Amino acid sequence: MVLVNAAGTAVKNTVLEELRDSIRGELITPTDPDYDARRQIWNGFFQKSPGAIARVDGASDVTKVVKFARENEIELAVKGGGHCFAGTGTVEGGLVLDTSNLRGIRVDPWRRRMVVQPGLLQGDVDAETQSFGLAVTGSQESYIGIGGVTLGGGLGWLARYRGLLVDNMISADVVLANGEMVRASPQDDADLFWAIRGGGGNFGVATSFEFELHPQGQCVAGILGFPIDQTVEVTRRIDEFNQSAPDALTTSFAFLVAPNGEPAVGLGFCHAAPDENTEKLVDQMRGLGTNLVLDHCGTMPYVAVQQLLDDNTIAGHRYYPRSFLLPSLNGEAMQILADGFLNTPSQRSLVGGAQMGGAMLRTASDATPFPHRDGYLTSILPSWTDPSQDEEAIEWTERIYADLLPHTTEGVYANHLGVDAAERVGEAYGDNYKRLAELKSVYDPDNFFHTNVNIKPKA
Repeated sequence: MVLVNAAGTAVKNTVLEELRDSIRGELITPTDPDYDARRQIWNGFFQKSPGAIARVDGASDVTKVVKFARENEIELAVKGGGHCFAGTGTVEGGLVLDTSNLRGIRVDPWRRRMVVQPGLLQGDVDAETQSFGLAVTGSQESYIGIGGVTLGGGLGWLARYRGLLVDNMISADVVLANGEMVRASPQDDADLFWAIRGGGGNFGVATSFEFELHPQGQCVAGILGFPIDQTVEVTRRIDEFNQSAPDALTTSFAFLVAPNGEPAVGLGFCHAAPDENTEKLVDQMRGLGTNLVLDHCGTMPYVAVQQLLDDNTIAGHRYYPRSFLLPSLNGEAMQILADGFLNTPSQRSLVGGAQMGGAMLRTASDATPFPHRDGYLTSILPSWTDPSQDEEAIEWTERIYADLLPHTTEGVYANHLGVDAAERVGEAYGDNYKRLAELKSVYDPDNFFHTNVNIKPKA
């Protein structure tokens, strides 16, 4: 595969060499020995062969790559951690702007702020902030890139306690489609600042983010499991329990294989501010069902909480996600999910959902592009390795999703969209989509940044 422009014409080597000579970072082409390693993204279902990969070493490199791609009419994809469900961190025949080398972080413990670059993984950020006894909401897994998590919203274990990651953003440096770098903040460019707090990579390439941090000590967290035939009753009780749970306590439900080899309905939880009532709350959760088949919980550092779910997915496996919002854990919907898990084509398939609400609701639905702040963000995520199983895995996912639709509310998390991104992007933003499209026409009227969960410019 050679680098081609939008018309499919090969870009001359002399032109490509100009880019190589202009940046401090590394330009990788298909003839380089590390090309195959560098072109990989997390979701093996979407692997593509870009014509070149620019591993940038700073914001100035980003501006040069963006200008190069625009001037030569080359399709550009932006890759950070490469974890996007929809595989948007790569492009066939085009140019990948790889920010994985942008790994700077500075924590100011006195002002409780940090500045980070998009190439860092969630675990990198957590390790640094926790060394000062601080944290901010991030992904629930440590291996996900902080750049993509941020631009999509940032929903994690601390969201009910401290708000979404974007609720804690103070500013960002962004390279626009014309190659200009600007500061986005409430004072510098309020419209752009609003748009990037959940609007994805539609408005530019973020080269740094500034966040507010919060004190964060030891947590009480873990995973409990009950026999899967108790699903309806257990999830009903989880739903009731959540109605009076403190904001510092977040729960999630998922179906899993217990240590005894039997399928189970699981309850994951994190209490981020343990107090004299925490032990009683944990005992209440243990009593939501009978015959516990998994009881893995205790006091642990926040960084350990962030790693609890890391083994659930494996980089390079094939994934075909369907995500949606459930207003409650009603029995019929939960039975559909349980039956689906029992008939999964792969034992590594994930079926589950995360509780929202709490502090998230103290931010208005139109204060950021992220409008869906209550209920349960739920996903069906088959995981397999053999391409010959594609049809079976897709059919399994779509069948469960179709059965569940009557129980869902319109809405989805932009970061959890997959092949359905184009048809459901409006659902991700609800009433905020109109303003996003209007701002897209201001900051990127030609839709230069389109290899993403794309918001088209308003006509």
